[in-house]
Amino acid sequence: MSSSTVDRFLCIRSVAVLCLALSMCAPLAAQTNQGAIDDLLTEANRVLASGRPQEAISILNKAIEQAPAHADLYLVRARARDSIGRYDAAIDDANEYIELRPDDAYGYLSRARVYLSMEKREEALRDANKAIELAPDEPDGYYRRADVYYEMGREADAAADEAKAEALAAR
Repeated sequence: MSSSTVDRFLCIRSVAVLCLALSMCAPLAAQTNQGAIDDLLTEANRVLASGRPQEAISILNKAIEQAPAHADLYLVRARARDSIGRYDAAIDDANEYIELRPDDAYGYLSRARVYLSMEKREEALRDANKAIELAPDEPDGYYRRADVYYEMGREADAAADEAKAEALAAR
């Protein structure tokens, strides 16, 4: 083999080894990043539960910059924004969650809660119904729809949904 052939061979081999090493490191980096995002989500939930929604929003903004496809970040930020009256922004976050997870009832439940805060009962009812359609064996949709029915003055329908939710929760 000539010197240039050996050099090309070693270069190709080095590139192959580097590619293999990078392919093995990428999942580790993704796991590390996912762990950091999960830590931020946990912290945001803790801060929100302690009554500091603006601080939770700041944490979630940082997490969303790093992982814009992590749907749960939008769901929690929607709840935080709803709690401080930033309803349009909360709707945007619920919509983003629904776009990322269209078959998950929780996006619709979240948006229904915000619509109730905005006194948009028909929209809230539509989303509660969609959540029940997606997860008919889960009590949360029936509880949310009961909230909507109470707001609409439909006490009998609300009581029926509460009874259904309680029966499902007891299983």
